[in-house]
Amino acid sequence: MGKELSTCRRRQKRKTLLLGNLYWKLGMIEYFQSEDINKDGYVTIEEMVENTKPFLDHCDATPLKMETLENAVRLFWGEVGLVPGKRIGRRRFLRGLSELGRLEVQREHRGMPTLHNKVANALFDIIDANNNNQLTEIEIGNWMAACGLDRGEAGILLQEADRKQKGFITREELIESEFCSFFHPEKCMVQLGIRVVKEV
Repeated sequence: MGKELSTCRRRQKRKTLLLGNLYWKLGMIEYFQSEDINKDGYVTIEEMVENTKPFLDHCDATPLKMETLENAVRLFWGEVGLVPGKRIGRRRFLRGLSELGRLEVQREHRGMPTLHNKVANALFDIIDANNNNQLTEIEIGNWMAACGLDRGEAGILLQEADRKQKGFITREELIESEFCSFFHPEKCMVQLGIRVVKEV
């Protein structure tokens, strides 16, 4: 009886992990590859922090804003297993992020602050160059350029996150959109108009 119960619990835990969602897994593999600066198949916390440096140029981020973002990045990715001097491969990265996702969703449901919200808030403060609590298409374009993406697609991102068609993204909309892309893949797919197919 004990063995069956243990097997049942393992199966249930597997179902709740994000690793079982192909859409999430493919997106996070792509994310892992983009963060792997030296393309050696591993990521480090140092690489994660280094990848925030373009915000200095593209978004005119102040040293204080950059320090706040770095601290939030270190805290968030530390929970995945990225600590100074340690590198992790793709499999460990996905498992750690999936487990963190389970904890973050629990925090969200309890109304508690999430580690991801700290990163998203710090990120918003950097992107919001004029400090008016609204992200315009130009500011979003600067953010995308800092991430190595095509700033010309800022309008598409704005449209996806700005559901009320105000012409800007609020702090809450950015946090929700970013959290959704990391930890609510089905919700994110529905918002983008992608058909969600449940595995049998």
